[in-house]
Formats: sequence, C-alpha cells, structure tokens
Amino acid sequence: MSDYNRIRRRAVLLGGLGLAGASMASLVNLSQPPTPKSQGTNSETDRSPQPTSASIGSPLRLGWSPWADAEVISLIAQKVIQQAYNIEVERVLADIGIQYASLARGDLDMMLMAWLPLTHRDYWRRVRERVIDFGSMYAGRLGWVVPDYVSKAELSSIQQLQNPALAARFNNRVQGIDPGSGLNQASAEALKSYQLNDLNLVASSSAAMTAVLDQAIRREQWVIVTSWMPHWMFARYKLRFLDDPKRVFGGIEWIHALGRPSLDVEAPDVAAFLTRFHLPDQEMSDLLLKANERSAERAVDDYLETHPARVRYWTTGQIASG
Repeated sequence: MSDYNRIRRRAVLLGGLGLAGASMASLVNLSQPPTPKSQGTNSETDRSPQPTSASIGSPLRLGWSPWADAEVISLIAQKVIQQAYNIEVERVLADIGIQYASLARGDLDMMLMAWLPLTHRDYWRRVRERVIDFGSMYAGRLGWVVPDYVSKAELSSIQQLQNPALAARFNNRVQGIDPGSGLNQASAEALKSYQLNDLNLVASSSAAMTAVLDQAIRREQWVIVTSWMPHWMFARYKLRFLDDPKRVFGGIEWIHALGRPSLDVEAPDVAAFLTRFHLPDQEMSDLLLKANERSAERAVDDYLETHPARVRYWTTGQIASG
C-alpha cells in the first residue's frame, strides 16, 4: 500500500460520555489474556468441517467503537460468524487506537473500523506489517455539514466562512463532537487553515451534535455540524457537506476489515467471509436509520432476514442466479 502523505488526522473517537466507562472496561479486558473455553469434547462437533474454537483457542474478539456504523457492522459480523460457522464472537468496545495496537499484539482477533487511506494513516503505518487487511466494506467521509435549506448560492465552501457576516448567520459557531476526537481535531485545524477567525468550535458529543442539528432543522435555523458518512442523520434529513478545497478532511475514505496475524490460517472461513463482507452505501444508510429509530439489534436482525442472498454470498461465495 502507498505511504500516505496527506494531513495528519485521527478518526472520531468516543461518541458520548455514557460509553466512556464501557470503553475503559474494555481497555482493562484487552490487557488480560482471553479466558479459554471448556475443553470438553463433542464427537459431532469434532467431525464437523466448520472451524471451531478448538483451532482458535477462545471466542473470537471483535473490536468496535461507539459510532453508529461501527455498532451495526460489528453486530452483523458477530451474528453471521456465529450462525454460519458456529464460532463464538465477543464484541469488545475500545478506543480506536487501542484496537489497532491490540490487533497487532493478538489481543483482538478482528476490527472493522479501519478508515483508510488518510483518516487512520498514522495508526495503519505502525501496524500494517503485523495485521491482515481483508479489504473495504463500505465508503465513508468526514467534514462539516449543513442542512440543505442553507442556500448553496450563499454558502458552498468552508472557505466562504471567512466572511464575518456569513459566520454570524450561524451564530459564529460550529457544533462539534467529542473534544478528543479526530473529527474535532481536524475541525480545529480547518479553523486555522481557512483563517476562520469569526467561528468557534463547540465540543460536545456525537449525541449532542445530532440534538443540536435536529433542533435547528425544526426551527429552520442555519447550523454547521461536524459529522461523517455513513450516519443515520443523512437518511433522516436533507444535508450536504461543505466543499473542502484545502482537503483538511481528506476525501472519500474506505472502511476496512482487519485481522490479527494467522487469523486466515486458524479461521479460514472467517477470513473468507471478511474478504466478501461489503454493504452498498444506500443499504448502510437505511440500516443506520432503522437502528436509530428502533435499536441496532433489531435493525441488524431485520436486515439479515431480508437479505438472505447477500448473507449467502458473504458466507459461501455463492452468487444468486437470475
């Protein structure tokens, strides 16, 4: 892979204070070896051609982050692997940087949130010789977002916000997410790169960001929020990204599935699944909206039930005919 030479950024980190404690618990868990499963035998299972936990040593540990897309994609992988291959999967919530390091050490078996080539460039360069890249699952993007009713003739680019009068239309603020997130760090860099002296970045959480957006849209007020795709808000509201001519936020990113060393040897069916694991953008957006309206668990169950041909391809490589 190429040696990426673009802007140094990190991806969006924890999406709300309520998940911080869970993430900290995951950090503790990742510092301990996995608990082996019972060594009891089952003659029927022993004869099965499916890979079993005996060859893996313990349940597969799947890292995930508290982001809308990460939750649903990790749930899909967990359910499909368990049902198709009879291999237990434990989802482990952790900071994205910890996931990369844990994967390279073998403390995690998989992670499904590698934003490449730019967003996670620094993490990737540290571990790329010690992990397996199974390829991309879907596309993503980071940046500043406005409701579609904000006139494109008046505002189409971040650079135009140098105009004090235009900045004032947004109450001189950009609604951010977590202060330690890569998206907020890139947003702070955008303020400097574009010399937006009349705008302030307001750090909060991803939940607070969507609440501010919802309230502004209900009142048809002008608002700028920091966000990313895929996200359920793009399926619920008419939104658009502001142009980023200096590419502070990069461009289109690809979200990759990664595995620890030797995962392809110890669990070949799982590795084959991860190489075929891809979701069309529109299906991902619809899935995220349903997850927000109901629950991620129910949305994923419904998706798997209504897309049997796609699941069959993921797990067997068979393409439906006709």
